[in-house]
Amino acid sequence: MPKFRLPPLNSLRAFEAAARCQSFKTAAGELHVGRASVSRHIQKLELYVGRKLFNRHHRQVFLTDAGEILLAAVSTGFSHIHRAFMLLRGNQYSDRLVISVDPDFAALWLAPRLGEFYAVVPHTLLEIRAEKTGLSALDPEVSCAIQYGEVGAARKNVELLFRSRLFPVCSQELMRTAPLTTPDDLRGRVLLYDRSPQEWEEYLHAYAPDVEVNMREGMLFNGTALCMDAAVRGQGVAMGDDCLAGIHLSEERLVKPFKSFVLSRNAYYWVVPRGAPAHPSVKTLRAWLVKSVRGAR
Repeated sequence: MPKFRLPPLNSLRAFEAAARCQSFKTAAGELHVGRASVSRHIQKLELYVGRKLFNRHHRQVFLTDAGEILLAAVSTGFSHIHRAFMLLRGNQYSDRLVISVDPDFAALWLAPRLGEFYAVVPHTLLEIRAEKTGLSALDPEVSCAIQYGEVGAARKNVELLFRSRLFPVCSQELMRTAPLTTPDDLRGRVLLYDRSPQEWEEYLHAYAPDVEVNMREGMLFNGTALCMDAAVRGQGVAMGDDCLAGIHLSEERLVKPFKSFVLSRNAYYWVVPRGAPAHPSVKTLRAWLVKSVRGAR
């Protein structure tokens, strides 16, 4: 009797790619197969485990709780196999620093500062992985991570970097054509939501409780970068923060019409996983990150 009873490797590869890309079509392109092939592999896995692994939506898929559990195991397993082959082939880079970064933070805060960022760790193969993942799903090659999570949640090997302040932001053009002077002026405006209306609900409850806003209207985005881009283009008023909206505010693509703000329920964390590969630049990188975040805010 075999020691490991596993589904076909191709099915696991299709699942990992679809989960990472949040798209069967994109995963199919990456694996050089048809979309129907990826879909069949996922269906086989769902039959194998007896649970749904994805919630299907138009053009995009999202992992279920069962899918999250399987992804953590599959990602770790593939990473161990990959690392073993790299070591055997003599391709392991001793100066390679792998950092896992929340995608929104990577796109809106880290990417604009990459020159400054690399200056503190020169002569290094710096690999930045933009990914949303929990501690259990971090690749064993990752030396450190910048994660976004709920304030107050119990975490190990984690340091709180900062907690964002949230406030409305809009384009210069929108302010010229329809000025916002107080939160009451938000009545009747198109609101832009980053993943959910929750942050808008908290802000309006604190500063404009009498303003009637239908949260079933507006535009909902599944990423902060998309939401900020829509605001820059004058498509509505978004809930920004003093970190991810910072680059747009400093370059005057967005403006902050009010002084009022609410604290986010989430925060950014610096993570050094237990057992992570030691790298001499990790402490230097943390010091630069803390200093740069404070300065930018």
